[in-house]
Amino acid sequence: MKKVYDFLRSQKTGIIVGFAVTGLLIIGSLIMNYCPESYEGLSGEDITFFFNEPKPIHIWFYLMFVAFAMYGICIFICTLDSILRKVKARSKKVALYGASIVHIGFLVTLVAHLVGGIWSESGRPITVSNTWVQAGEYELKVTGLDSTTYPNGMPRKITAQMKIRKDGEEYDDTLGYNNPVLVDSGTKQFLLRNYGNMPNAVVMNIDGQTVTLNIKDVIEINGTDVLIANLYMPPQFPLPVLQLVSKGNNDKYDQTYVRIGRQNVQNVKGVDVIFQDIKSTPAVVVTTKKNPSIPLTLIAIGCFGSGMLLVVFRTAYKMVRV
Repeated sequence: MKKVYDFLRSQKTGIIVGFAVTGLLIIGSLIMNYCPESYEGLSGEDITFFFNEPKPIHIWFYLMFVAFAMYGICIFICTLDSILRKVKARSKKVALYGASIVHIGFLVTLVAHLVGGIWSESGRPITVSNTWVQAGEYELKVTGLDSTTYPNGMPRKITAQMKIRKDGEEYDDTLGYNNPVLVDSGTKQFLLRNYGNMPNAVVMNIDGQTVTLNIKDVIEINGTDVLIANLYMPPQFPLPVLQLVSKGNNDKYDQTYVRIGRQNVQNVKGVDVIFQDIKSTPAVVVTTKKNPSIPLTLIAIGCFGSGMLLVVFRTAYKMVRV
């Protein structure tokens, strides 16, 4: 048992396992690059993909998983051994424990990756505009959208002003690339995927009267209810087109398509109808990501930060003493 303990706490063992993990990561990256069809459905930090669909081509991952587990055990034993030796020596200098705290940060990081890889979830894309949209137990709404571009036209910075509501409580937040909206102590994130202006209403002229209507509104034309069924945008049609649906004869439904433009007058139920304009509103496309490992990640950051400060303090103290 002592030989096993000495083997696991050995610095050489840690170095060998570390190089093994690095090598397997390189091999895995090359395999995923040249055989992408074998990794369809893999996304984010999800590692359940490899266990739900075990294949010989994933052998690199299974070896790497074992190597990471062994690496974690080595760090744990080395850290425990270091702390026990300092305690036995009755060392009361806090700075001496800096390296051990950093090692604890490594351990927490490995656990965080494991938790995130098994239990993290990603939702489907959701389009959010200036009206409340349900996203689980939260509601989202866009109140403003600012963007800057590079000289070549590529987006430089996107900032969407959001309102978040849950259980009647409402607050403001900002969404952008690399700046997700965090809720539930960071375990749930709303990530920006796309942005732009989304049509939210149409301007029509019906028998000489101009009205603004939303998609799915029902209007009365010459005594018949007409549904604003859909709005088709390019490239579906060369020009924006409105689909109108009304009840016809023999319990059938009539469909009429009206192209945008004053010159494209369409007769609907004996009345001239013109599709004049489209009104749009800022909108973003977001995906929901649940990651229960966020609190562990924050703990790991705290361990790394405090541990490194103690190490730097101890090094500076030695230099001053010399």
